Parts: sequence; structure tokens; C-alpha cells
Amino acid sequence: MTNQIYSESFTVALEDCISAIDFTLPNILGTYTIIKWMEIVCAKNINNQIDKNYITVGQKISIEHTGMVKLNEKVKITSSIQSKDKRNVSFKIKATSNDKIIAVASHERVIIPQKIIDRLFKK
Repeated sequence: MTNQIYSESFTVALEDCISAIDFTLPNILGTYTIIKWMEIVCAKNINNQIDKNYITVGQKISIEHTGMVKLNEKVKITSSIQSKDKRNVSFKIKATSNDKIIAVASHERVIIPQKIIDRLFKK
């Protein structure tokens, strides 16, 4: 399962830009959005590989965001599973736009039983 690769593309919308923080800032992709997309892609990469009675939750992410992306441009996020044990999964992630790397990251997710989440939200 290591090196299992999954990619997905996103188009930068206004709510993804740092101008959502303050209207005086430019319409460029925010790091917080890249992190969200990276988590989504990693979760999709591993979730169909584990037992349906389990889910993964994010535990740690370390990102280096080096490039800017404008409103309406596309970003491709590629996640590669680096290691997996009984409870932990580690990923390397790359974000590209216009064939240039705009961010790289490492991410860790923890595999937990779905019943734990069910108990948390039980009314």
C-alpha cells in the first residue's frame, strides 16, 4: 500500500483566496485552503483502502507554500502514501499549478473505529 498515489484538481474560487480574510488583500489562493485540499486528497487516498468500520482523522501536517495561484486557476494535489501501520498513515503531498510546484507537505492521519465518532455525536 505504500506509494499508493491519488490526485485531484481544484479551481480557485473567491472563498479560497486570502481576500476572504480582508478585502484589501489580493485574490490569491490561501495556504489554509491548500491545507484543506491536501487533507481531502489524503483522506480519499486511504479511506477506500481501510475497513469500512474505520475512518481516518488528520493528526499533523507540515507545509511549505512557495507559489502563488490566482483566482480561477487550477491546482492539482497529489498524495502519496509513504507508510502505514495498524493506526497511522503518513503521506507526502505536492500541489502544482500551471506545471509548477506551489506547495509540498507531509501529513499524518490516524485510523480510528467509526464507532468512536458515532458515540461522540450520539444524542
